[in-house]
Amino acid sequence: MNLELRKLGKANREISPLPLILKIKEVLARVSPRKKLIVAVSGGADSVALLHLLIEAGYKNLVVAHFNHQLRGKASAADATFVRKLADQLNLPCEVGSDDVRKLASDRKSSLETTARESRYDFLAFVARKQRTRSLFLAHHADDQLETCFFNFLRGSGIAGLSGMKPLSVRSVGGIKIELHRPILGITKNELLDYLKVRRIRFREDATNAIADASRNKLRLKVLPLIEELFGSAFRATIVRNARIFSEEEELLSSISLPIAKNETLSVKLMRDLNPALRRRVLHAWLKNRGVDEPGFAEVERVASLLEPGAAAKVNLPADRHARRRGGILFIE
Repeated sequence: MNLELRKLGKANREISPLPLILKIKEVLARVSPRKKLIVAVSGGADSVALLHLLIEAGYKNLVVAHFNHQLRGKASAADATFVRKLADQLNLPCEVGSDDVRKLASDRKSSLETTARESRYDFLAFVARKQRTRSLFLAHHADDQLETCFFNFLRGSGIAGLSGMKPLSVRSVGGIKIELHRPILGITKNELLDYLKVRRIRFREDATNAIADASRNKLRLKVLPLIEELFGSAFRATIVRNARIFSEEEELLSSISLPIAKNETLSVKLMRDLNPALRRRVLHAWLKNRGVDEPGFAEVERVASLLEPGAAAKVNLPADRHARRRGGILFIE
């Protein structure tokens, strides 16, 4: 699908960007404006708005990073060109990476979505090493948070999934730990679009976002609008608010489960003795720590079945991996 370069119309002077800038400053109160920060910029409205908001909030030591997945031919190349020009206009350094993600997914026998995400993070980790910083900024906003919480609910991922994305988290990629900052989780898509309109800022529009084929697009384009039609728009804020509550509960439970989950192997006896709720959380965290991408209820229950007396000693995991029980321990291969 071709993407069209879009310039928003006449600015609405009654809309002030100041509240958004203040929100950014509040979330980033502990991040020094002098610190070097990598900003992942796709060229779309969200990431372009984030980049400009960071600059207006006083963050000038920025490195623009763009990854070309090569999924849309000339349109993907045009995105990269747009981001390079944007960085040049803002006098910011720009790092651009590229890979044939579709071929890579086929070679790995992995989903396109998973491969695209892994390739993107591999590139961002490379940029982090090169630029000697571990702080990466992502443009996930309140609407993304809503979709994530809802999608995780459908996947049965428990409180961990319902708490959604965090403003600050750490991800290990290629042997290094990267700080993932999401400073606009409290800002809606419409607020970002209004900001771009006021500032007359151009961005790239991805036509594939309007096609209800991928699961997330179906949720965004069909399910959530239907819920809003039936129950009103207040449910959006409610889910995001619940995510904050679940996040606090998640932190408490994580403080109990993570010390166990950080081990490379797990004791079968110890896991059997745990409360079922805590056991499930330990297994979920353990799978994530061992490199299983976004384990859901099915993966956790599959591994939990290894604890049953007389059960099979091996279960399958995504990406041709397996969890095994041997000699009273659980391990992944």
